[in-house]
Amino acid sequence: MRDLFSKRSIAGEVEPNELARLRERLSAVGWPLKDLSQSNPTQVGLVRAAALFSLDSPENSIYNPEPRGLLRARAALSEHFAHKHRNISPDNLFLCASTSEGYSWLFKLLCDAGDAVLIPKPGYPLFEHLAALEEVHTLAYPLEYAHASGWHIDVAAMEATLASELGKRVKALIVINPNNPTGSYVRKKEREAILELCERRGLALVADEVFFDFPLDEAVERHSFIGEERVLTFVLDGLSKRLGMPQMKLGWIAVSGPSREVARAKKRLELIADTFLSAGTPVMNALSSLLAQESVFVDSLLGRIRENYSIYRSILEEPGSPHRVLACQGGWTALIESPAILEEEKIAALLLQQKSIAAQPGFFFDIERGVHFAFSLIIPPQWASAWSREYRELFDALLAQ
Repeated sequence: MRDLFSKRSIAGEVEPNELARLRERLSAVGWPLKDLSQSNPTQVGLVRAAALFSLDSPENSIYNPEPRGLLRARAALSEHFAHKHRNISPDNLFLCASTSEGYSWLFKLLCDAGDAVLIPKPGYPLFEHLAALEEVHTLAYPLEYAHASGWHIDVAAMEATLASELGKRVKALIVINPNNPTGSYVRKKEREAILELCERRGLALVADEVFFDFPLDEAVERHSFIGEERVLTFVLDGLSKRLGMPQMKLGWIAVSGPSREVARAKKRLELIADTFLSAGTPVMNALSSLLAQESVFVDSLLGRIRENYSIYRSILEEPGSPHRVLACQGGWTALIESPAILEEEKIAALLLQQKSIAAQPGFFFDIERGVHFAFSLIIPPQWASAWSREYRELFDALLAQ
């Protein structure tokens, strides 16, 4: 019998692993789980915008189907970034429902079925799902860790991957700036090497900068790709992280690069955007007032992520501790390296069963060596302190056996 469903949607039928099933069973019986990898900003008591918007506003009763999003919203966004010295014309901004949708639009724009994109490893698994739904392959380039200097992009490995048979079908190189979960910004020398590589091989550059304005240290080296002119560049961002409002469903794509390529990209991207018209009128109308409240949210959250990173280091790196908090420059996640007493999945299961702690293990992000867990930097500091101590207690008990 012919299968009714597409191969691209097969992941929807993949059975959850044992760790996911354990978490589901514990949740079903009302077990109070402590999510040490929590990334939902609406669940951790953060400072929220004083007012969002009213659906009763007269301007929300009018529908103007502008493919790129309402001009006044794009103008507000352009002005907002200009204050940050990131110049992008309203004409080069496309509003969408989320950065995930932005990726799907860019895959449609750049790739045919069977083409490929380069993605970072470690990295967030969402890319593979988004690409698969567009019948696009993903090829990984590694980020390597050095104790003295932190995470680095292996540009030589990028070159080697592009030289492979499937590498010849790569259409775009994706960078996360800073990366999730490593928290590493693209360094100046890495940026130059990546731009040269894209120029030489005719690749588009896609830069995800949703965590860009969350550095753990203001002095950290960081450079936005907004307005990059050497190669066709698409920068993704949105309200989900910038204002901690994933429920508002507004993201954007900033397009820049050589004028001829940008002109062609915008015409095609406008057709794609016009086909979906997914950005909601009320949130676009409210964008200017929402962005005006950004600094309050960002400043509050910066204080929290910096405090939590310090808490994790003080508790998990005490003299004699077998744990290490890996160097992190920004973002909402800290990676913890722990003794390889057992496999990550077994340790994660014990954390659930014995401490009621849910934590994402390193294999979730394609970290292949050692034992790693992702700890949230956005949870309340009292949670970070208590739960990281319980995490250490579990390892202390295992090591004592």
